[in-house]
Amino acid sequence: MSKFVIKLLSPAKVNLGLWLLGKRDDGYHEIFTIYHTVSLFDEVFIKEGPLKVETSNNIPQEENLVYKALRLMERRLGKELEFSVYIHKNIPQGAGLGGGSSNCALVLKAINSLLGEPLSIEELKEIAQSVSSDAVFFLYGGTAVGRGRGEAVEPIRHVDLKITLIYPNLQVSTRRVYSMVSHTSLTPNLDSDKIIQSVLEGRFEVLENRLGELAMELFPEMREVYRFVEYLGYRPMISGSGSCIFYIGEASQEVKKGALLRGWKLYQVRSYDGV
Repeated sequence: MSKFVIKLLSPAKVNLGLWLLGKRDDGYHEIFTIYHTVSLFDEVFIKEGPLKVETSNNIPQEENLVYKALRLMERRLGKELEFSVYIHKNIPQGAGLGGGSSNCALVLKAINSLLGEPLSIEELKEIAQSVSSDAVFFLYGGTAVGRGRGEAVEPIRHVDLKITLIYPNLQVSTRRVYSMVSHTSLTPNLDSDKIIQSVLEGRFEVLENRLGELAMELFPEMREVYRFVEYLGYRPMISGSGSCIFYIGEASQEVKKGALLRGWKLYQVRSYDGV
């Protein structure tokens, strides 16, 4: 095999809504969510070489979701992989934007393709969900419903949106936020069909994020962003367990100026359906 370098774009996601339905026997929570990929990307480079995963922000290899997934792939294939991966990180960490999960799914698909598709999509999903509940979604991208822990993914018709993301330079631990969940956070009789239909029709008033609301109790910086967006007349939403706050629409000069003054990172993105 001759040396090669492949460059791939690894998109972020937002959760257009996220509901907690109950505690599972495995200790995780049953959720219902609507995933949506957006045009904020990490850049992934793959070349021939000893198995190695490096990132621009120096995530230790043993902790990297991509490395964990490739080790599982090796076990499944019964042979060592000879690929070196470098990831230039643009998606902020601990923001609820799924950067690590996106990297994981994208690299699994790419290497499986380079090897001639030895693994089926079902086998790739099994590897992905072993590493991250969100990673399965990124095998599809676009707009999709997530159930179970988030790994039971069902693509729906893609909606095309302009979205403004605000990141308050705060990394949130999803595990810590989930530890706050009580029975009052649950929505046991959710009408998921109504929510899906509302999103497809462009009616977003039904959307909420019960997990994100708990995160704001833990992290006042998130609530500050939320209230700022609300004060300017937009409808703020939280992606995943935070810390990223977003709204559907373009960034006004007021929003840009306010984010700059407070030291928040602002990203103007669009829906992305190119995974």
